[in-house]
Amino acid sequence: MAGRLNRVDKDAERPAAESATAAVTVLWRAALAADLPPGALAGAGAFARTALDDAVWLPLTRASAEHTPALADAEAVAERAAAHPDSPHALRLTARLVAHPTQAWLDEAVCRHARTLLQTAAAGPRDRHPDEIAELRQALVNAGQVDAAHD
Repeated sequence: MAGRLNRVDKDAERPAAESATAAVTVLWRAALAADLPPGALAGAGAFARTALDDAVWLPLTRASAEHTPALADAEAVAERAAAHPDSPHALRLTARLVAHPTQAWLDEAVCRHARTLLQTAAAGPRDRHPDEIAELRQALVNAGQVDAAHD
């Protein structure tokens, strides 16, 4: 669905692209509500490369990572999430990606984006998302990024 949505976003008139986005969002929510087996939503990571609005993308991707922690395209997901240090969804999503790596060679890139997100979020107001910031910090420390304890 993500690949098809990318083609529609690039090639279609605005109403067609909006209709495709709405359809994908409905299907994605239905998949999250279904009793799918573990691992069934791994491909949801591919939506990181689409033009889905971040207000829609972040909570759906976080929910997908809670169902299937090892998302495909983890680096793209982490990179996109890192642009949203004010979002509890971005912080929780990135903590999941760090805690459940998909491929060893991607760990470093995912952790790099996670560190950026953590540093930016921690530099914000102290009362903004302390639990989510702590969760991301703990995931990084557990992944061997011990100096993240001081970020």
